[in-house]
Amino acid sequence: MAAFVLLLTACSTTQQFTTQTTSFQQWPANAQGQLYRFNTYAGQNLEKASYESLLRNHMWKTGLIEAAGSQKARFEVSFDYGVQSRQQMVRENDPFYDPFFYPTFNFGWGWGYHHPFYSGVGFAMAPQYRYVQASYNRYQLHVSIRDLNNSGAEVYQATVLADSNKASLTQVMPFLTASVFDGFPGKNGQVRKINFDIEKNERN
Repeated sequence: MAAFVLLLTACSTTQQFTTQTTSFQQWPANAQGQLYRFNTYAGQNLEKASYESLLRNHMWKTGLIEAAGSQKARFEVSFDYGVQSRQQMVRENDPFYDPFFYPTFNFGWGWGYHHPFYSGVGFAMAPQYRYVQASYNRYQLHVSIRDLNNSGAEVYQATVLADSNKASLTQVMPFLTASVFDGFPGKNGQVRKINFDIEKNERN
């Protein structure tokens, strides 16, 4: 998977949340109006059932219809999700910033004037910021659709990623599920960054 940089943590000025979706597809031309079902299993926990409901709300974008009761479905939808704790260096303003000059003692060769940052005894302005290590979470949702009429061949897959140092998985999941079928079915290997308005809880 290609490397990427996401600025996803909402702040007081932007109130924006961004996801990144990568999808691959070999969508059948005759899939419109066909039935699907989720690949559920006995003992599925309430958390996953809740996320399944969120995903169901966006399945209409595929043109498929959920099978009811004993109806035989052509397509099977499965998904999994996870959270990874990560760290990165971020720049922040130095609360102990002193605007006055401080001496430098880097000695260079030769005689005469030398830039104070590089040689001689000079004076340099103290930096106004510092780098610190910050923790954040990377959230991932992976969705797969298989065609049971074609030996269970996978016809669509999407992976949605989002980074945040504030939000919980339950807060992020509505944005992840809303991103899965954005621009469906899309081009193979297409990477899309999708912005959401947090206050309105909708796509920008």
